[in-house]
Amino acid sequence: MMHKNYLRRVGGNKLLGLAATGALLLAGCGDNAEVMPQTLPDYYPLSVGSYRIYDVADTVWRDNVPTASRFQFREQVLGAPEPDAAGQPVYQVVRSRRNSAAEAWRVDSVLAVTVAPLNITEQFNNRRTVALVFPAVEGKSWSYNAFNNQDSVSAVTRFYQQIDQPFSISRNGKSYEYANTITTVNDLKTGDNNNATKLIVQRTTFALGVGPVYRVSRSFKNDCSGSQGCRFPFVRNVGQSRNQVLIESGK
Repeated sequence: MMHKNYLRRVGGNKLLGLAATGALLLAGCGDNAEVMPQTLPDYYPLSVGSYRIYDVADTVWRDNVPTASRFQFREQVLGAPEPDAAGQPVYQVVRSRRNSAAEAWRVDSVLAVTVAPLNITEQFNNRRTVALVFPAVEGKSWSYNAFNNQDSVSAVTRFYQQIDQPFSISRNGKSYEYANTITTVNDLKTGDNNNATKLIVQRTTFALGVGPVYRVSRSFKNDCSGSQGCRFPFVRNVGQSRNQVLIESGK
């Protein structure tokens, strides 16, 4: 049963430290569209004891040969949030994995989700990234890696697409439908993501009152070892493709 708890909003007008400065810069990045008059709904709800289960389709490529696997992830909030250095709540989301519904869950990793007035960030393997920026406006852009050393705060690497739109997807013969979603995608027009040597795709759809319901990540490197340069059409010399579909959530 899909839970309907909304994440907690943090009041106050003052942001402290570097994280707050980055948040303010992120909020203004690439925003040339008209701001929605209503307050942004909660597309990433978090509460103690809540969980989401994803069906994961994963494919690893070596020398253009794919090896596919299927498994499940469970993301669960086990404890109350703790404040960070700027006073913003940080939720520890424990990710567990199992190969099938018949197996027991085994802890895989921990995801730290920080809820600030102007953005929501995720930290995984000591890398903090910006999942959402307030408000959600079609075409609004920001730096996905503003809080790590891969990009600058002013870099444009993520943007909103398909704001307040319905979304449906099928998995294992079952359909999942959501009336109100927003989607974030990486900027495929930049040479850092899409060129003759590599292809990187990142896409996440968030449903109102539910959270992330669909994640796609693809990263491929072309075969450029020959004397003629990179192969065409694109050869997946190495890479990985993974998509995650939410199949259950609750508390």
